[in-house]
Amino acid sequence: MGTSEERENASQLVGTEVKRTSVPQAVRERVWGRSAARCVLCAKWLIDEREHWHAIPVGQIAHNVAAENGAKAPRGDSPLDSKERAAEDNLLLLCSDCHRRIDSPEYVDKYTVQFLTEKKTEHERWVRDVTDFARLRPAVVVRMTSQVRGTFSPASKEHVGEALRQAGLTGMHADSRTGLFDISARHDETDGWAWDAAEKDITIQLDRVHEAIAAGDASVVAVFALAPIPMLVSLGAKLDDKTETVLFPRARRDAPDAWSWAAADGPTAVFELSEAVPSVMDSGATEVVAFVDVSARVDQSRTPPELADAPTIRLSAAAGPSTDAIASRADLEAFGQAWRDLLSAVESRWPNAQRLHILAAVPTTAAVTIGRHRMRAVHPTFVLYQRQGDGTDVPVLEV
Repeated sequence: MGTSEERENASQLVGTEVKRTSVPQAVRERVWGRSAARCVLCAKWLIDEREHWHAIPVGQIAHNVAAENGAKAPRGDSPLDSKERAAEDNLLLLCSDCHRRIDSPEYVDKYTVQFLTEKKTEHERWVRDVTDFARLRPAVVVRMTSQVRGTFSPASKEHVGEALRQAGLTGMHADSRTGLFDISARHDETDGWAWDAAEKDITIQLDRVHEAIAAGDASVVAVFALAPIPMLVSLGAKLDDKTETVLFPRARRDAPDAWSWAAADGPTAVFELSEAVPSVMDSGATEVVAFVDVSARVDQSRTPPELADAPTIRLSAAAGPSTDAIASRADLEAFGQAWRDLLSAVESRWPNAQRLHILAAVPTTAAVTIGRHRMRAVHPTFVLYQRQGDGTDVPVLEV
């Protein structure tokens, strides 16, 4: 007959009848706590619905491996015994809709034990991270969106939340005073007044941001911006470089971390300055042209005709222009230093310069950085150009 241990093990084999065991109250409380009262799958808040003037919890404790086995038990074909099926590791908090869906015969094959285990682990890890208030610093969140190539795609609150978490920041919570400051420039950029309207909205929202910083609500500004380069430079100029500011890129992927920086897995990018030939190095020049090649090269032929005789200076990615030239925060810091070097070179070589005409092919974070490092009392006015459909560049904003 074998030992009692062998007989007990044999009773756990697939096909042995397993009867439902009730889940202890202490285990239920731990499942609710580890999930922060949110559905593991859709993140719905599960404790604020009201019935007869009272708030009631509407979450449901669901089984990954079914509480019992049998033909109609979802994911019930398992060697787990009844106590293991009622244990915390096998339970997850769901809203009624998600609970019904994972156990539906139509979808049960898609919600496998492995899939639900991964989702539970991911959600509980996220809860631990975002509630670590001793480690996460509050941030003022600035979200700027405009039409880019005919589309309007603001960073979702889910994307913003995930990017903040990965950066060790927090913001936009129901009890947060920092909030979300939205700059929305929906107007067609071919309308000249659209640029002035965007400039006005940037000013209004960033005045509010500076008030929040001055009040001590937060010490960090988190920026999620997707707009034409001139608007981004203008935004950066009004942010300045005195407050700690974290710029987030829009990666070309559709994922929860689409606005998060990738981990630096290689050497930091290098940027180089090059100047025009001596024949146009006029130290008395009042107009200077700056070409910035990061995501693509700006050809010399794009110089506005009226500036054909103006001295020029160029900032380029040493490895050649690429959409991935700035792939990490370290790369962005290197670009920021190179841009400051360019401004210093302009100040030194053309001390009479009144206006710096900027033609740039750069990612969003670099465009904001260009504006952030302009010193109001020192550097010339930035004249910002926008590429038109006919291939010409026209000045649209001045900073």
